[in-house]
Amino acid sequence: MAVTDVAEPFEMSLAAISKHLMILTRAGLISQEKRGRVKWCKLEPDAMRAASVWMKGFGQFEEIDLDGLERFLESELRDSDA
Repeated sequence: MAVTDVAEPFEMSLAAISKHLMILTRAGLISQEKRGRVKWCKLEPDAMRAASVWMKGFGQFEEIDLDGLERFLESELRDSDA
């Protein structure tokens, strides 16, 4: 997703969203790529799985359904293109 698309549903500045995304990038949970003037974000599924396993150790987090997340994001992208 483009950074602006990620930021859209949140009541935060684009600069604040970018800071959050940079932290996720440093953690390896997402990757970012600049194409022209647009910066794109991509989930890194292996890192998300590792984070999920780590969080489960605390017993207070549900398992992350990465397939469901992917379906949701694809649906959102299709809806935003319409």
